[in-house]
Amino acid sequence: MGVHARFVLVALLPLAAACGGGGTDEPATAPTTTASSTTAPTTTSTTTTTTTTLEPALADLGPPTLDEASHLSTVGLDTVTFGMTVATAQEAAGTALVPLDPLGDCYRVAPVDAPEGIVFVVSEGTIERADITAGPVTTRSGVGIGTPESRVIELFGDRIERQVSADGRVALVFVPRDPNDAAFRVVFDIDDGVVSSLRAGRVPLVFAEPPCPGA
Repeated sequence: MGVHARFVLVALLPLAAACGGGGTDEPATAPTTTASSTTAPTTTSTTTTTTTTLEPALADLGPPTLDEASHLSTVGLDTVTFGMTVATAQEAAGTALVPLDPLGDCYRVAPVDAPEGIVFVVSEGTIERADITAGPVTTRSGVGIGTPESRVIELFGDRIERQVSADGRVALVFVPRDPNDAAFRVVFDIDDGVVSSLRAGRVPLVFAEPPCPGA
């Protein structure tokens, strides 16, 4: 599995909040007064207790769709595509997406029932990046962790831009030719001549390291 079972508890917390239906005022009955020259007024109040029941976890999700044959591309990771909300992405993946960072404008989530090493980045409420840091997931062309740098260049030719950071890290950036994909990139991080990790997403988030500073 991609994530230790203890993360499931974190995913249930927002469900519990949603089931509460929001706070409601406590109703009270009007005072009942017995008219008498010698009897003091008597007031009766009623307190309503609200009981919250948690719905079964993942009850509405189908079978998991992310597996060892999943492929990373400029549009996303198989059924999980960039631009989806977290709720929609969970339905598409058939599994919960557990937050790895505090919720905010930018944070990471990981699928519970999926191969190891898959992390999605949520930016302003939608999935905008997918990282593969371990495991068997590859691109549609078969590029994954362990693929030689020379093979990546051989496959994609002039669609690859080789970038070297100030600290000497090497990244091969796949630039799509399709105008519909112009806002997206696939990035292959190179270490000792082979792919050490890969990611895809929307520009400029796909280039950010870390993707959510301060998260």
